[in-house]
Amino acid sequence: MLMKLSDADFSRLLKKGVPGGVYFFFGDEDYLKNARASELKRAVLGSDSSLAAFNCFEFCFGDGEFDPGALTDALLAPPMMGGRKYVSAVFSSVDSLKTRGRSADPETGDPTDSPSGENAPSSDPGSPEEDGKKEARGKNRLLEYLRSLGSDFGMDLSASDDTVFLIRAVAGGFDGGRPNRPSAFLRDFDAMGTSVEFPYQTEARLIRWMERHFADYGLVPDPEVCPWILRTAGKSMYALSGEVEKTAAYAAFRAEKEGGPMTAALSDARASVISADEDDAFGLADCVTRGDMGGALRFLRVKMNRKEEPVMILGQVSKAFSDLYAAASFSSDGRDASDLALSLKMNEWRAKLCFRAAAKIPPARYAAALRLCLDADRQLKSGVGGGMGSYNYAPVERLICALGSLNSREEDPSASNGR
Repeated sequence: MLMKLSDADFSRLLKKGVPGGVYFFFGDEDYLKNARASELKRAVLGSDSSLAAFNCFEFCFGDGEFDPGALTDALLAPPMMGGRKYVSAVFSSVDSLKTRGRSADPETGDPTDSPSGENAPSSDPGSPEEDGKKEARGKNRLLEYLRSLGSDFGMDLSASDDTVFLIRAVAGGFDGGRPNRPSAFLRDFDAMGTSVEFPYQTEARLIRWMERHFADYGLVPDPEVCPWILRTAGKSMYALSGEVEKTAAYAAFRAEKEGGPMTAALSDARASVISADEDDAFGLADCVTRGDMGGALRFLRVKMNRKEEPVMILGQVSKAFSDLYAAASFSSDGRDASDLALSLKMNEWRAKLCFRAAAKIPPARYAAALRLCLDADRQLKSGVGGGMGSYNYAPVERLICALGSLNSREEDPSASNGR
Protein backbone atom coordinates (compact mmCIF):
# COMPACT_ATOMS: atom_id res chain seq x y z
CA MET A 1 0.00 0.00 0.00
CA LEU A 2 1.27 3.46 -0.92
CA MET A 3 2.62 5.34 2.13
CA LYS A 4 1.61 8.86 1.12
CA LEU A 5 1.55 11.68 3.69
CA SER A 6 -0.96 14.51 3.87
CA ASP A 7 -0.04 18.12 4.57
CA ALA A 8 -1.18 17.65 8.19
CA ASP A 9 0.96 14.51 8.53
CA PHE A 10 4.00 16.36 7.23
CA SER A 11 3.40 19.32 9.55
CA ARG A 12 3.48 16.95 12.51
CA LEU A 13 6.69 15.40 11.16
CA LEU A 14 8.29 18.85 10.94
CA LYS A 15 7.57 19.51 14.60
CA LYS A 16 9.28 16.27 15.64
CA GLY A 17 12.41 16.85 13.54
CA VAL A 18 12.82 15.86 9.91
CA PRO A 19 14.80 12.68 9.20
CA GLY A 20 17.16 12.59 6.24
CA GLY A 21 16.04 11.10 2.95
CA VAL A 22 14.16 11.95 -0.24
CA TYR A 23 10.84 13.79 -0.16
CA PHE A 24 8.47 14.33 -3.10
CA PHE A 25 5.88 17.13 -2.96
CA PHE A 26 3.08 17.03 -5.53
CA GLY A 27 -0.51 18.16 -5.97
CA ASP A 28 -2.56 21.14 -7.12
CA GLU A 29 -1.87 23.50 -4.21
CA ASP A 30 1.49 25.19 -4.84
CA TYR A 31 0.98 27.71 -2.01
CA LEU A 32 1.10 25.08 0.74
CA LYS A 33 3.73 23.10 -1.14
CA ASN A 34 6.10 26.09 -1.20
CA ALA A 35 5.29 27.06 2.39
CA ARG A 36 6.14 23.57 3.66
CA ALA A 37 9.33 23.59 1.57
CA SER A 38 10.44 26.78 3.34
CA GLU A 39 9.64 25.23 6.73
CA LEU A 40 11.56 22.08 5.80
CA LYS A 41 14.58 24.15 4.78
CA ARG A 42 14.54 26.00 8.12
CA ALA A 43 14.15 22.72 10.01
CA VAL A 44 17.25 21.30 8.29
CA LEU A 45 19.51 24.38 8.24
CA GLY A 46 18.23 26.43 11.16
CA SER A 47 18.20 30.23 11.18
CA ASP A 48 21.95 30.76 10.68
CA SER A 49 22.33 32.24 7.18
CA SER A 50 26.00 31.21 7.01
CA LEU A 51 25.02 27.54 7.24
CA ALA A 52 22.48 28.02 4.46
CA ALA A 53 25.14 29.57 2.25
CA PHE A 54 27.31 26.44 2.48
CA ASN A 55 24.71 23.69 2.82
CA CYS A 56 21.78 24.73 0.64
CA PHE A 57 21.57 23.66 -3.01
CA GLU A 58 18.47 24.67 -4.98
CA PHE A 59 17.69 23.82 -8.61
CA CYS A 60 14.84 24.79 -10.92
CA PHE A 61 14.13 22.73 -14.08
CA GLY A 62 11.75 23.74 -16.87
CA ASP A 63 9.72 21.48 -19.14
CA GLY A 64 11.79 18.45 -20.16
CA GLU A 65 14.92 19.74 -18.39
CA PHE A 66 17.07 17.69 -16.05
CA ASP A 67 20.71 18.00 -14.95
CA PRO A 68 21.68 14.81 -13.07
CA GLY A 69 25.34 15.85 -12.88
CA ALA A 70 24.59 19.04 -10.95
CA LEU A 71 22.27 17.18 -8.58
CA THR A 72 24.84 14.45 -7.97
CA ASP A 73 27.54 17.02 -7.16
CA ALA A 74 25.21 18.61 -4.59
CA LEU A 75 24.18 15.28 -3.06
CA LEU A 76 27.78 14.04 -2.81
CA ALA A 77 29.09 17.25 -1.23
CA PRO A 78 29.64 16.83 2.54
CA PRO A 79 27.96 19.30 4.90
CA MET A 80 30.20 22.21 5.88
CA MET A 81 30.17 24.12 9.19
CA GLY A 82 27.17 22.06 10.19
CA GLY A 83 25.83 18.55 10.34
CA ARG A 84 23.19 18.62 7.58
CA LYS A 85 22.57 19.89 4.06
CA TYR A 86 19.42 20.66 2.06
CA VAL A 87 19.05 19.91 -1.67
CA SER A 88 15.93 21.05 -3.52
CA ALA A 89 14.87 20.40 -7.13
CA VAL A 90 11.72 22.01 -8.56
CA PHE A 91 10.32 20.58 -11.82
CA SER A 92 7.74 22.44 -13.87
CA SER A 93 6.77 19.07 -15.40
CA VAL A 94 7.87 15.76 -13.91
CA ASP A 95 5.70 14.03 -16.51
CA SER A 96 7.82 15.55 -19.31
CA LEU A 97 10.71 13.36 -18.08
CA LYS A 98 9.00 10.16 -19.26
CA THR A 99 11.00 8.18 -21.80
CA ARG A 100 10.23 5.57 -24.43
CA GLY A 101 13.55 3.83 -23.76
CA ARG A 102 14.14 1.18 -21.12
CA SER A 103 16.66 3.17 -19.13
CA ALA A 104 18.25 6.59 -18.74
CA ASP A 105 21.90 7.57 -18.77
CA PRO A 106 22.76 8.50 -15.14
CA GLU A 107 25.23 11.16 -16.36
CA THR A 108 22.84 13.03 -18.65
CA GLY A 109 19.40 11.75 -17.68
CA ASP A 110 18.68 11.03 -21.35
CA PRO A 111 17.10 7.73 -22.48
CA THR A 112 19.59 5.22 -23.83
CA ASP A 113 17.35 3.29 -26.22
CA SER A 114 14.80 5.23 -28.23
CA PRO A 115 13.72 8.88 -28.52
CA SER A 116 12.36 10.52 -25.39
CA GLY A 117 9.35 12.73 -24.93
CA GLU A 118 5.68 12.17 -24.51
CA ASN A 119 4.99 13.42 -28.03
CA ALA A 120 7.24 10.90 -29.75
CA PRO A 121 5.45 8.85 -32.46
CA SER A 122 3.85 5.66 -31.20
CA SER A 123 2.35 2.53 -32.65
CA ASP A 124 -1.38 2.01 -32.84
CA PRO A 125 -2.86 1.26 -29.38
CA GLY A 126 -3.56 -2.38 -28.89
CA SER A 127 -1.03 -3.69 -31.38
CA PRO A 128 1.50 -6.32 -30.26
CA GLU A 129 4.29 -3.80 -30.73
CA GLU A 130 2.46 -1.30 -28.56
CA ASP A 131 1.80 -3.89 -25.86
CA GLY A 132 5.49 -4.64 -25.69
CA LYS A 133 6.29 -0.97 -25.13
CA LYS A 134 3.83 -0.20 -22.35
CA GLU A 135 6.31 -0.81 -19.58
CA ALA A 136 9.07 1.04 -21.43
CA ARG A 137 6.96 4.14 -21.86
CA GLY A 138 6.36 4.17 -18.10
CA LYS A 139 10.03 4.89 -17.42
CA ASN A 140 10.86 8.29 -16.00
CA ARG A 141 14.32 9.88 -16.13
CA LEU A 142 13.99 11.21 -12.59
CA LEU A 143 13.09 7.80 -11.17
CA GLU A 144 15.89 6.16 -13.12
CA TYR A 145 18.29 8.72 -11.70
CA LEU A 146 17.15 8.08 -8.12
CA ARG A 147 17.64 4.36 -8.65
CA SER A 148 21.13 4.97 -10.03
CA LEU A 149 22.30 6.81 -6.91
CA GLY A 150 22.75 3.58 -4.99
CA SER A 151 24.17 1.42 -7.79
CA ASP A 152 26.47 4.00 -9.39
CA PHE A 153 27.45 6.23 -6.47
CA GLY A 154 26.83 4.06 -3.41
CA MET A 155 24.40 6.63 -1.99
CA ASP A 156 21.56 5.41 0.22
CA LEU A 157 19.67 8.61 0.91
CA SER A 158 16.98 6.76 2.85
CA ALA A 159 19.62 5.81 5.44
CA SER A 160 21.48 9.13 5.40
CA ASP A 161 20.54 11.56 8.13
CA ASP A 162 22.84 14.38 6.96
CA THR A 163 21.02 15.04 3.64
CA VAL A 164 17.44 16.07 2.96
CA PHE A 165 16.61 15.94 -0.75
CA LEU A 166 13.29 17.60 -1.67
CA ILE A 167 11.72 17.17 -5.12
CA ARG A 168 8.78 19.42 -5.95
CA ALA A 169 6.39 18.96 -8.88
CA VAL A 170 4.67 22.19 -9.92
CA ALA A 171 0.88 21.91 -10.18
CA GLY A 172 -0.22 20.76 -13.63
CA GLY A 173 3.13 19.09 -14.33
CA PHE A 174 2.51 15.77 -12.65
CA ASP A 175 -0.38 13.32 -12.79
CA GLY A 176 -0.40 11.31 -9.57
CA GLY A 177 -3.33 9.14 -10.65
CA ARG A 178 -6.43 8.48 -8.59
CA PRO A 179 -6.56 7.79 -4.83
CA ASN A 180 -7.35 4.11 -5.41
CA ARG A 181 -4.98 3.83 -8.36
CA PRO A 182 -1.82 5.96 -7.91
CA SER A 183 0.51 6.52 -10.83
CA ALA A 184 3.45 4.20 -11.56
CA PHE A 185 5.79 7.03 -10.54
CA LEU A 186 4.30 7.24 -7.04
CA ARG A 187 4.27 3.47 -6.62
CA ASP A 188 7.95 3.22 -7.59
CA PHE A 189 8.99 6.26 -5.55
CA ASP A 190 7.37 4.77 -2.46
CA ALA A 191 10.35 2.41 -2.09
CA MET A 192 12.82 5.32 -2.26
CA GLY A 193 11.39 8.11 -0.15
CA THR A 194 8.39 9.92 1.29
CA SER A 195 5.71 11.46 -0.92
CA VAL A 196 3.45 14.26 0.34
CA GLU A 197 0.31 15.31 -1.51
CA PHE A 198 -0.99 18.89 -1.48
CA PRO A 199 -4.47 18.88 -3.07
CA TYR A 200 -6.76 21.88 -3.27
CA GLN A 201 -8.17 22.58 0.19
CA THR A 202 -11.84 22.11 1.00
CA GLU A 203 -14.17 25.08 0.72
CA ALA A 204 -14.68 25.21 4.49
CA ARG A 205 -10.92 25.33 5.18
CA LEU A 206 -10.33 27.97 2.52
CA ILE A 207 -13.08 30.18 3.93
CA ARG A 208 -11.62 29.96 7.44
CA TRP A 209 -8.18 30.77 6.00
CA MET A 210 -9.55 33.82 4.15
CA GLU A 211 -11.31 35.02 7.30
CA ARG A 212 -7.97 34.93 9.15
CA HIS A 213 -6.41 37.01 6.37
CA PHE A 214 -9.18 39.59 6.69
CA ALA A 215 -8.61 39.63 10.46
CA ASP A 216 -4.98 40.65 9.82
CA TYR A 217 -6.43 43.89 8.43
CA GLY A 218 -8.75 44.28 11.41
CA LEU A 219 -11.74 43.34 9.25
CA VAL A 220 -14.66 40.95 9.60
CA PRO A 221 -16.02 39.85 6.19
CA ASP A 222 -19.76 39.65 5.66
CA PRO A 223 -20.94 35.99 5.40
CA GLU A 224 -21.29 36.03 1.62
CA VAL A 225 -17.88 37.61 0.88
CA CYS A 226 -15.51 34.64 1.23
CA PRO A 227 -17.71 32.13 -0.64
CA TRP A 228 -18.12 34.68 -3.48
CA ILE A 229 -14.37 35.26 -3.73
CA LEU A 230 -13.82 31.50 -3.77
CA ARG A 231 -16.33 31.01 -6.61
CA THR A 232 -14.81 33.87 -8.60
CA ALA A 233 -11.06 33.49 -8.09
CA GLY A 234 -10.87 29.69 -7.87
CA LYS A 235 -9.34 27.37 -5.29
CA SER A 236 -5.66 28.26 -5.68
CA MET A 237 -4.43 29.78 -2.41
CA TYR A 238 -1.97 31.96 -4.31
CA ALA A 239 -4.82 33.49 -6.28
CA LEU A 240 -7.04 33.77 -3.20
CA SER A 241 -4.36 35.45 -1.09
CA GLY A 242 -3.91 38.17 -3.70
CA GLU A 243 -7.63 38.76 -4.10
CA VAL A 244 -8.23 38.83 -0.32
CA GLU A 245 -5.39 41.34 0.13
CA LYS A 246 -6.84 43.64 -2.53
CA THR A 247 -10.35 43.35 -1.12
CA ALA A 248 -9.16 43.92 2.45
CA ALA A 249 -7.11 46.99 1.52
CA TYR A 250 -10.07 48.43 -0.40
CA ALA A 251 -12.55 47.66 2.41
CA ALA A 252 -10.26 49.07 5.13
CA PHE A 253 -9.84 52.32 3.19
CA ARG A 254 -13.59 52.61 2.57
CA ALA A 255 -14.49 51.87 6.21
CA GLU A 256 -11.97 54.41 7.50
CA LYS A 257 -13.19 57.04 5.05
CA GLU A 258 -16.84 56.45 5.92
CA GLY A 259 -16.19 56.05 9.63
CA GLY A 260 -18.24 52.87 9.63
CA PRO A 261 -17.64 49.39 11.07
CA MET A 262 -14.52 47.51 9.99
CA THR A 263 -16.29 45.02 7.76
CA ALA A 264 -15.61 43.76 4.24
CA ALA A 265 -18.77 43.85 2.17
CA LEU A 266 -19.64 42.02 -1.03
CA SER A 267 -19.45 45.33 -2.89
CA ASP A 268 -15.79 45.63 -1.81
CA ALA A 269 -15.05 42.18 -3.23
CA ARG A 270 -16.89 42.91 -6.49
CA ALA A 271 -14.81 46.06 -6.92
CA SER A 272 -11.51 44.26 -6.31
CA VAL A 273 -11.57 40.60 -7.37
CA ILE A 274 -10.60 39.42 -10.84
CA SER A 275 -11.92 36.11 -12.09
CA ALA A 276 -9.11 33.62 -12.74
CA ASP A 277 -9.07 30.32 -14.62
CA GLU A 278 -7.90 27.33 -12.53
CA ASP A 279 -5.44 26.18 -15.21
CA ASP A 280 -3.90 29.55 -15.98
CA ALA A 281 -0.97 28.19 -18.03
CA PHE A 282 -3.39 26.37 -20.34
CA GLY A 283 -5.70 29.40 -20.32
CA LEU A 284 -2.81 31.65 -21.34
CA ALA A 285 -1.86 29.36 -24.24
CA ASP A 286 -5.49 29.05 -25.32
CA CYS A 287 -5.93 32.85 -25.28
CA VAL A 288 -2.83 33.25 -27.46
CA THR A 289 -4.18 30.67 -29.92
CA ARG A 290 -7.49 32.53 -30.19
CA GLY A 291 -5.74 35.89 -30.57
CA ASP A 292 -7.02 37.18 -27.20
CA MET A 293 -3.83 38.94 -26.14
CA GLY A 294 -5.59 40.90 -23.39
CA GLY A 295 -6.72 37.62 -21.84
CA ALA A 296 -3.25 36.12 -22.21
CA LEU A 297 -1.64 39.06 -20.43
CA ARG A 298 -4.26 38.85 -17.68
CA PHE A 299 -3.30 35.20 -17.05
CA LEU A 300 0.36 36.24 -17.00
CA ARG A 301 -0.39 38.96 -14.43
CA VAL A 302 -2.06 36.38 -12.17
CA LYS A 303 1.10 34.27 -12.23
CA MET A 304 3.32 37.32 -11.71
CA ASN A 305 1.22 38.40 -8.72
CA ARG A 306 1.81 34.98 -7.21
CA LYS A 307 5.58 35.62 -7.50
CA GLU A 308 6.05 32.52 -9.64
CA GLU A 309 9.54 32.28 -11.07
CA PRO A 310 9.72 33.15 -14.80
CA VAL A 311 11.38 29.84 -15.68
CA MET A 312 8.46 28.01 -14.06
CA ILE A 313 5.91 30.10 -15.96
CA LEU A 314 7.73 29.49 -19.21
CA GLY A 315 7.96 25.76 -18.52
CA GLN A 316 4.24 25.52 -17.79
CA VAL A 317 3.29 27.53 -20.88
CA SER A 318 5.64 25.46 -23.06
CA LYS A 319 4.06 22.28 -21.69
CA ALA A 320 0.58 23.65 -22.45
CA PHE A 321 1.58 24.45 -26.05
CA SER A 322 3.18 21.00 -26.36
CA ASP A 323 -0.09 19.34 -25.29
CA LEU A 324 -2.07 21.53 -27.69
CA TYR A 325 0.39 20.72 -30.50
CA ALA A 326 -0.10 17.01 -29.85
CA ALA A 327 -3.91 17.44 -29.83
CA ALA A 328 -3.85 19.39 -33.11
CA SER A 329 -1.63 16.72 -34.70
CA PHE A 330 -3.92 13.91 -33.53
CA SER A 331 -6.98 15.79 -34.78
CA SER A 332 -5.43 16.34 -38.23
CA ASP A 333 -4.66 12.60 -38.39
CA GLY A 334 -8.26 11.69 -37.64
CA ARG A 335 -7.62 10.46 -34.10
CA ASP A 336 -9.67 11.54 -31.07
CA ALA A 337 -9.16 12.62 -27.45
CA SER A 338 -9.10 9.06 -26.13
CA ASP A 339 -6.16 8.31 -28.44
CA LEU A 340 -4.37 11.40 -27.12
CA ALA A 341 -4.96 10.41 -23.49
CA LEU A 342 -3.73 6.86 -24.11
CA SER A 343 -0.63 7.88 -26.07
CA LEU A 344 0.52 10.65 -23.72
CA LYS A 345 -0.66 9.00 -20.49
CA MET A 346 -2.77 12.10 -19.98
CA ASN A 347 -5.82 12.58 -17.81
CA GLU A 348 -8.89 12.05 -20.04
CA TRP A 349 -10.53 15.28 -18.93
CA ARG A 350 -7.42 17.28 -19.88
CA ALA A 351 -7.13 15.43 -23.18
CA LYS A 352 -10.69 16.44 -24.08
CA LEU A 353 -9.94 20.02 -23.03
CA CYS A 354 -6.87 20.12 -25.30
CA PHE A 355 -8.83 18.59 -28.17
CA ARG A 356 -11.63 21.13 -27.92
CA ALA A 357 -9.12 23.99 -27.90
CA ALA A 358 -6.90 22.70 -30.72
CA ALA A 359 -9.20 20.69 -32.99
CA LYS A 360 -9.51 23.47 -35.63
CA ILE A 361 -5.98 24.87 -35.32
CA PRO A 362 -3.25 23.73 -37.77
CA PRO A 363 -0.39 21.92 -36.00
CA ALA A 364 2.09 24.26 -37.71
CA ARG A 365 0.87 27.16 -35.58
CA TYR A 366 1.70 25.30 -32.37
CA ALA A 367 5.05 24.18 -33.79
CA ALA A 368 5.91 27.84 -34.44
CA ALA A 369 4.73 28.76 -30.92
CA LEU A 370 7.01 26.12 -29.41
CA ARG A 371 9.98 27.52 -31.35
CA LEU A 372 9.24 30.94 -29.85
CA CYS A 373 9.04 29.34 -26.38
CA LEU A 374 12.49 27.84 -26.97
CA ASP A 375 13.89 31.25 -27.95
CA ALA A 376 12.41 32.82 -24.81
CA ASP A 377 13.90 30.03 -22.70
CA ARG A 378 17.36 30.73 -24.12
CA GLN A 379 17.01 34.44 -23.40
CA LEU A 380 15.88 33.81 -19.85
CA LYS A 381 18.67 31.37 -19.03
CA SER A 382 21.38 33.42 -20.72
CA GLY A 383 20.75 36.21 -18.23
CA VAL A 384 19.07 38.67 -20.60
CA GLY A 385 17.63 41.54 -18.54
CA GLY A 386 18.47 40.16 -15.13
CA GLY A 387 18.84 36.40 -15.36
CA MET A 388 17.01 33.32 -14.21
CA GLY A 389 15.44 33.28 -10.77
CA SER A 390 15.45 37.10 -10.43
CA TYR A 391 11.78 37.49 -11.39
CA ASN A 392 12.82 38.88 -14.76
CA TYR A 393 9.49 38.58 -16.59
CA ALA A 394 10.60 40.51 -19.69
CA PRO A 395 11.38 37.41 -21.82
CA VAL A 396 7.96 35.94 -20.96
CA GLU A 397 6.17 39.20 -21.77
CA ARG A 398 8.08 39.47 -25.06
CA LEU A 399 7.07 35.88 -25.81
CA ILE A 400 3.38 36.77 -25.43
CA CYS A 401 3.79 39.69 -27.83
CA ALA A 402 5.74 37.55 -30.31
CA LEU A 403 3.03 34.89 -30.22
CA GLY A 404 0.41 37.56 -30.88
CA SER A 405 2.44 38.80 -33.83
CA LEU A 406 2.70 35.22 -35.11
CA ASN A 407 -1.09 34.87 -35.11
CA SER A 408 -1.46 38.20 -36.92
CA ARG A 409 0.96 37.12 -39.65
CA GLU A 410 -0.87 33.83 -40.14
CA GLU A 411 -4.23 35.57 -40.38
CA ASP A 412 -2.90 38.09 -42.95
CA PRO A 413 -2.99 36.44 -46.42
CA SER A 414 -0.24 38.79 -47.64
CA ALA A 415 2.11 37.51 -44.89
CA SER A 416 2.62 34.24 -46.80
CA ASN A 417 3.51 35.93 -50.12
CA GLY A 418 6.99 35.09 -51.26
CA ARG A 419 7.52 32.35 -48.71
